[in-house]
Parts: sequence; structure tokens; C-alpha cells
Amino acid sequence: MRQLWRIPDFLDLEYFFVQDHKLAEEEGESALRDRDRNLYLEDIKEEVTGAEPDREWLIYRWLQIRRNMENEAQGGQALLPGRMWYELYGLFWSLFSFLAMAIGAGLAYSFLSYSGEQPVNVSSFFLFFVGFQILFLTALLVAWMYRKVRGLDLRSSLLLTIVNNALNSLLFKIRRYGLDRMESGRREQFEAAFYAVRARGKGYGAIFFWPLFLLFQLFGVAFNFGVLGSVLVKVASTDLAFGWQSTIQLSSEFVFKLVQWLALPWSWLLSVSTSSPNLAQIEGSRMILKEGIYHLASEDLVSWWPFLCLAIFCYCLLPRLLLFFAGTLGSRRSLSRVSFGRVDHNQLVHRLLTPRLETRPRAEQQLPSSVKDLPVGNEEEALVETTPEDTGQEELTVVTGRGAVNGALLALIPDELFDDCDLQELEGYCQQAFGYEVSEEIRINEEYSDNRGLLVRLGKSPASDCPSLLILQEAWQPPIQEMLRLLQELRETCDQETHIIVALVGKPRPETLFTPVSDSDLHIWQQKTANLADPCLQVSSLVEER
Repeated sequence: MRQLWRIPDFLDLEYFFVQDHKLAEEEGESALRDRDRNLYLEDIKEEVTGAEPDREWLIYRWLQIRRNMENEAQGGQALLPGRMWYELYGLFWSLFSFLAMAIGAGLAYSFLSYSGEQPVNVSSFFLFFVGFQILFLTALLVAWMYRKVRGLDLRSSLLLTIVNNALNSLLFKIRRYGLDRMESGRREQFEAAFYAVRARGKGYGAIFFWPLFLLFQLFGVAFNFGVLGSVLVKVASTDLAFGWQSTIQLSSEFVFKLVQWLALPWSWLLSVSTSSPNLAQIEGSRMILKEGIYHLASEDLVSWWPFLCLAIFCYCLLPRLLLFFAGTLGSRRSLSRVSFGRVDHNQLVHRLLTPRLETRPRAEQQLPSSVKDLPVGNEEEALVETTPEDTGQEELTVVTGRGAVNGALLALIPDELFDDCDLQELEGYCQQAFGYEVSEEIRINEEYSDNRGLLVRLGKSPASDCPSLLILQEAWQPPIQEMLRLLQELRETCDQETHIIVALVGKPRPETLFTPVSDSDLHIWQQKTANLADPCLQVSSLVEER
């Protein structure tokens, strides 16, 4: 299957989520549901194959439609975060390539300066252009093995973190130049989208570190191409002489064996005379300061350049190319592992696939007892419940589409609400509001600090198997510290991506516990829980005011 998602797509997705949050605050959740349901019915439904659309494809298709809508609204190619990131990353790609090649060529050219009196020192050239890179690649390998053993990813790399922060600072300054020309509303949405991506942490994994890793490898590849190009140009255009010397008393035989050992990776492919200097050539190119170079033979002095070029290619350029290829695969693998089970993803799929409530005249048709009894089909209609009107005429609320599209969750009901909570009614509202069915209900104590049994039970299973959680709360009572502490403990016990929903209801009426929530109460809860900085915590009204 062709990989759909790229990094710019996730940036644009977060941008549209920020837009939707603002729309929900201004016009209510119903505006989002109506818009996204219409998008599905008008633009996506005909492309769906099978009973259930693929979740990842569905979100991507919605993203494409929103991009088109944004382009039309902006009168052309709209400036979106993904496009901005793509252009800036392409700019860095070009700059890194040019600078690295220029630096490599410039340094190599300075080392290869030959006046005719002193040959190029092979020892210094090899140590600077090959030895240091071998040490760096070895350190990189050791660091990778250490992270592998410890179960860490690229985000644990100190070097990448430092450079990433520096680049982010530079990108922010560049981005600010473009954002300052936008209207304040769009500028805030841009910044919120970038912040959301950085704050998600585990949800996006290392996808934003792989491009930085690839930039490092690109720098190495371009640097070594610059060095090789400079060596070949100098060899072809000038009469270069290479020699070796050392204050340490090294014998020619020792240097010959060392050179043969270094040439092993390519000696099987090339002739002996080409792969490395022989013993006589090594002896003939040895420089002794008091004797000068006039006694040295030209064929010995030029025998080193093929060895140096092959060493740079084999020990420097080729590993960088392999690392670049591995980084490309790692980036694609990281993209394929991005989770689409976050709060915003779940609510988007729910809005696209979940039934819409409409009021129609009564018809002669048997009614299913709840939303979960809806037939699972592509677009079947069912009559759900009757609602008496002031006129005395009975009307029906009609639901079209699917029920629980996000699976099942565990409902945590406070002690003081449990006896008054109609569990079947709770499941109907839960499906309609969040797209979940209720797998089990658990009574939790009124004192939130005394829920050890619940935490122990959730902690027995692996964190990744922790079910989505719903906590029923009365919105007219502001959140207390014990409640916030419970949310923190649940997050520490479960996985960072586990969906936790605080489902709010208003003041109960004699006939039902499930009443709409006032905007002011909802805002207080959302404001208090925002301090937890939990991207997978959702605080919403359970009952929509109609």
C-alpha cells in the first residue's frame, strides 16, 4: 500500500484541528458535525469501498478536502503550515548541500597546495579527512547501539536535540517574518499548529528528527563529494606529489602493512598496483626533513592519490550514503507508525461516520431501542426515539449512518451519580457524542484520592492495552484538586495516547441525570484541565442542547 502521509500533511492536519476548535467555541459542536457529515456524504462516501472505510485513508481524504476549501477561500494556493515547512526544509536542503560541498572542496584544496618544494603530507591528509570521520561514525554507531539497548529513539540524541533546537529557533524567526504579514487569527492558528505537533511527543515519535538526521547525512555526502572533486581536479590539472613522514620512527614495512589493511575493502576489486602503494613506493615516498625531496622518484610520489581517493569513498562517502538510505527508510517507517487514535482523530472519524439527529414526521416503522442497535451499513436509516411535542403530535428523531466508530471504553461513574445513571441511556449519549460504546461501568469513590483499586486494576495490563476511559462529571460543580490528581494518575498508569474523556452533564432534573451543560461551566472545566497539558484528554459535554 502506498504511503499516504508526509510531514507537511501532519502540520496541515494540526492546523485544521486548531481551526475546528475555534469554530466549536464560536458556533458549537453541532456546526462541526454538520459540516464534516456533509463532507462525507457529498465528497467521500462514493469513494468508500467495503462496509467500513480505512481510518487512515478517511482522515487523509478529509485533509485533502479541507486543503481545497482553504485554497478556494484564499483565492488560490493558500499558505499552510505544511507548505511553509516544505519550502523551508527545501531551502535548508539546498544550503546544506552547497555549503558542505564548498567547505569540503575548500579544505581539500588548501591541503593539496603544492609549491614544488614540499609534497602533500599523506599522514595529515588521511588523518584530517578520513580519520576524524571514521571516529565520528564509530561514535555514532556506539551511540546507536546504546540507544537500541536502552530502548531510546532519535529524540534521545544530545547532538540532534541541540541542533534541532537551534534550527527551530532559526525557523521560528524565518516563520515569524511570514506570519507577521498574516491576520492575527490565522497567525495564532499557525503557531498553535506548530506547538501541537511539538507537544504531542510520543504520538508523532521521531518523525521530526529524521529530517534533521538526513540533513546531517546530506552534509557528510556533499562534504566528501567536495573533497573527492577537489582531489581529482588537482590531480588532473597539476603535478601533485605525495609523501609521508613521522616523528615516530615507523618502518616502511609497518606503513605498508597498515596501508594494505586499510585497502582491504577494495583490494579484491582492483589490481594491487592501483589499490594501494607497494612497499617500494612507500619507501620511495618517505620524506626525511634534512634530505629534502630531490632524491625521491616521481612515480613513488604520485602513487598515493588513488589510495586516498578510494579511502575517502569507502570510509567516508559510502557510509554516509548508507546512513542516508537508512534514514530515508527510518523516516518512512516512523511515518507509518504514527497513531491515528488521538482525541482529535477519534472525534473527526466520529463526525464523519456517526449518525446525525433530525426531526421527521412519525412513520410506520419498528424502532431500535438505542443507537447501538442501528444496523451497520453504508447509509441505512433507522428511527431511534419518539419525542412528544407541545402540539401533541409525536415526532421521530432520525439517525443515519453508524454507531460506535471508535470502539469501546470503560465508564468511570462517581459514587453519588451511579445509582441515578441509566446505563443504557449513558451508552446512547456516549455513542452519539463521542463515537464509543460502553464496555463496562465502574463505580468510583467520591473521594478521588481513594481509587487505588481502580489504578491497580488498570496497571495490571500493559499500558498500551489500557482501554479508553470516560469519567462522568457534573459540570456545575467546578473541578477540585482531587479530580485533577486522579486524571494525572490515570495518565501515568495508562499509555500517553490513551483517550480519556471527561463527560460533563448539567444540573440533573427529576426525570433524568443527562442534561445539557452551560457554556460557562464547560469553559471553566476546559480551562482548569488545560493546565494538565494532556493532548489526549478531552473535556466535553455529554448531552447536546437542542
